[in-house]
This record gives sequence, structure tokens and C-alpha cells, in this order.
Amino acid sequence: MKKLLFIAVAALISVGSYGQFGIQNKIKNHYKHKGEDIGKEHAKKAEQEGMKHAEDAEAEGLKHAEEGVNKMETWYDPYYGEVEMFIDNNLIEASDVQWQKLTFVRGEDLIFYDKPFNYEEKRKSPSNWVIDTKSKGKVSVDELDQGKSILVSGKGYLSPKTENYQKDYLPDNFTFEFDFMMPVTPYAKPISVYFYGIETKNSEIQPIVINKNIVSYKDSLSRYPVMAYDDNGMSNWYRLSVSFDKGLINVYLNEKKMITYQDDINPSGITIDYYAITPVFFKNFILAKNQKPIVDQIKDGKYISYNIDYSINASKLTGPSISELSQVAVVLIKNPEMKLDIDVYFSQSKKEKENKEYGEMKTDAVSKTLISMGVNEDQIKVKFKGSIISSEINPKNYLSEAVVFRKI
Repeated sequence: MKKLLFIAVAALISVGSYGQFGIQNKIKNHYKHKGEDIGKEHAKKAEQEGMKHAEDAEAEGLKHAEEGVNKMETWYDPYYGEVEMFIDNNLIEASDVQWQKLTFVRGEDLIFYDKPFNYEEKRKSPSNWVIDTKSKGKVSVDELDQGKSILVSGKGYLSPKTENYQKDYLPDNFTFEFDFMMPVTPYAKPISVYFYGIETKNSEIQPIVINKNIVSYKDSLSRYPVMAYDDNGMSNWYRLSVSFDKGLINVYLNEKKMITYQDDINPSGITIDYYAITPVFFKNFILAKNQKPIVDQIKDGKYISYNIDYSINASKLTGPSISELSQVAVVLIKNPEMKLDIDVYFSQSKKEKENKEYGEMKTDAVSKTLISMGVNEDQIKVKFKGSIISSEINPKNYLSEAVVFRKI
């Protein structure tokens, strides 16, 4: 298989949403004085290239600093109307797909979680899934881009192997999310997400359908504004997030709300239906219940994030990481007396030495990012807690890549 090149999905900082907290100016001022990028590698490159820093933002927007180099570059899209989106060159690449402010609210209590974990063997069937393949379909664990993922080809179905997957295991309020990479060639086929398990099939329940840059549910349809692809025809990683609350369905793609639908259905489980003429990849599956905003979880004492990932290939945090950290920053900025212990885990590799090296870089990136957003250094104590060499029977699997925020 040809070597795939992927562009990490990056963060979006919305001036309209975070302006009142001054996060944009805090980021700018921090980097103006310290001149640091996220990640050691990124910092070295920035220093070598003589990265310029912008001057103070004016009321009508950010002006060019030196020699036409922008601290922040405005990015417009007709789907967002008059809302200005900003690219911070110190945090992300200008070519990256942008993320909106974090609007999806994940369930607080896990029902199912799979990265896949580091104990999964390459080219073997993933152990945490009920699998049904058709038409010479194939499902296996693969290593690409970063960490492990599930590769599928042909036609088939994937359903989480929860403790009681043969029964109705979904409550009235739940969330489901995962990352996927699918072809955007003319041969691409849709991915469908059904609200039932393989063992509890219900023909009356219609699926959420993802077809290239289109997401639909029944008679509702929305197009994602950007679906970039590289020369070999493969798309980048995208994140689908779904929430269900007593019939109210919200569907997000890369934090952009695509569909809101009120439906009279009783979901019993989750099944992903795919038809992959060319391979499709999945990773970072989270099924949870009891939706609760990040700010409320932090104020109650603890928030665990499963989406703060450090890209070892790019030497930086990913887009969802910045989205979630910006929410933590808002809480700390509004409550300057609040302090957090932050425990960082990194367990992508089976080699302890690699996990330690990249785990410490991830820890450093989390700390620098929060400070760049305006958090006082004395408000956070960020520690690398090590790696979890997980197994099928290890109850600590859920901490393998987690970042845990505890109020002191």
C-alpha cells in the first residue's frame, strides 16, 4: 500500500466566542514575549526559520507584523456567514482544516472506549468489536499516521462489544464519536451509523449517513464546507460526533453542527455499516452517557479527556486537543483562584522508552498551550504519569491516552 500522507486536523479559535475572555490576545502576547511553539521540534523549526511575531491586535482585526507575516490569518467560509475564523501560526499550520469552538458535549460516563489500544496486534482482528463481514470484507488493526487504527475493506458491520451487547445497552441520553478517514474518489461509498447493535437489529431505525462531505439523516442533509484530499485520493482524518437525548439527535463533523433532528426512536446499540471499495480507517471510539459540559465537570472536581492527543509525526497537539484545552482555559481564566492538577498519559507504543519520550513532549505541549491561552502558570501543575501497557482484561485501558484534570 502506498504510504499515506495525512494532515492533522487542527484547532480553530473563534474570536466571537472567546473574545470576551481575551484568549486571542493572551496567545499573541505570550508568543510575542516567549517566541515558543507547541512541541520541541516545532519550536526548533520556528527558531530556525526566524518566525515573526505580530504586533498588538487592532479593533478591526489583526494587522501584518513584519515583512507581511501574519500572527493570525483570517479564514472565511460561506457556511459560517460573517463569522471570522483565525489561524494561529504558532499553534497550527495555515494549511490545516479549521475547527470551530467546541460545541459537542460528551457523556461523562463511559459505556465503550477503544483507541484501538496498544495491545492490539497489527493485521489481527480488533478484539473489542463484534464483526460481520460480507463480500470478501476484511477488518484488521493497522498502524499508520499515528498510533493504531481499524482498517476495513469490502462490505461489513462493526458493533462495539460492550458488556451486554446482545441486549439494549443504550440509555435515553448518550453520545457516540469516532475518527474516520475515507476515500473521496468517485469510488467512495457511504458510511452509515445505525442506532442498534448487530445482535439487536431494528429495520425501522434509519442510519446517519456520511458520504464524502455530506452528512444526512432521513430528510435532513448538510454539507461540510471542506473535505480536503491529497494526491492519492485519500481524505484527512475527520471526527463524527453524535448526541442523543430522548429523541433529540445532534450530529457534528469536526465540531460543526450538521444536523439537528427530533425523532421518535428507541436506540438499542451502535452499528457502523461500511462498503469500502478502497480501505476506510477508524479510530478513537467513545460511547458514553450522562452528558455534562466540560466546565461543569471541572467545577465538580474532575474532568477526563480522551481526545487530547500528541502527534509525534507533526510534533504538536491535534485539533480536537486545542478545542478541549480552550474550554479548560476559559474556566481557569474566569476563576483565577482555581488550580488544577493535570495528569498526562501516553501509551501508543509497546516500547516504554518511546512512550516516555513522547509522553513528556505531550505533557510539555499541554502546559504551554494552556499558558498561551492566558492561564497563569501557578494555576496548573502538569505531570506525565507514564504509559499504560494495556491488555484485554486491564481496567486501566481507558487511561491509556487520557489527560485527567483535578481541581485542587
